[in-house]
Amino acid sequence: MDPIPATVPALVTGASSGIGEQFVRQLAARGHALTIVARRADRLRSLAAEIRKASGVTVSVLVADLETPAGRAAVVDRLHHRSPWLLVNNAGFGTAGEVADLDPAREQAEVSVNVVAVHQLTTEVIAANVDAGGGGVINVASTASFQPIPYMATYSASKAFVLHFTEALSVELRGGRVRVMALCPGPVSTEFGHVAGNQRALQMARPMSPERCVGIALRAFDRGDVICIPGRLNSAGAIGVRLLPRAVVRQTVGMVFDRFQPDRR
Repeated sequence: MDPIPATVPALVTGASSGIGEQFVRQLAARGHALTIVARRADRLRSLAAEIRKASGVTVSVLVADLETPAGRAAVVDRLHHRSPWLLVNNAGFGTAGEVADLDPAREQAEVSVNVVAVHQLTTEVIAANVDAGGGGVINVASTASFQPIPYMATYSASKAFVLHFTEALSVELRGGRVRVMALCPGPVSTEFGHVAGNQRALQMARPMSPERCVGIALRAFDRGDVICIPGRLNSAGAIGVRLLPRAVVRQTVGMVFDRFQPDRR
């Protein structure tokens, strides 16, 4: 398959840092006009100004909080302005700890961003892309989507939704000109560990750079891959857990992640 033409605009959520910022930079280098979405207006505006100067592409800033119905509606409204789109659903965050000890509101917000927003934006754009005969969606999942992760239970479950939803869509769209892909990175050098409260685990895992992760992802998307797992060790791990009994997987993963809890020394 060929890359999606640069005439198709791209909308990237969670664009203010990390993987999202790299999608913005690398899609701009390909010539796509961009709409960049995040909560942090100052970072978005600074990034937009830098990208316009460096690449000359059009960059629109949309400040929106995808935890909220109003924030998601603002993005949907922008998507309705034209079609097709290349949509990158990157916004998301994790929480770490025992569910019984975590803030229920924070857990629900995590589901709103990681699941509800991904589902809503994808379903809004897919029909228009099919009608237009082009475009695509990259949904950022995680290697966490391949197994339950005790002490990051909500996060791993939310990313399992993203993976399975995207895989199912790929079959429904088979033979058409609209492509979808789930990007399933392992640890990446972003703000994720700090936000999740699990920085120790990230530091032990030798994270990949966001630049490399997104470069691999875009090449996979160009090929028409449905799942992209950057890194050989990450790929091997994702395959390996499918070969073991689920009871073994969840107990083993639980023992590993228990070591990285803040009160464990």
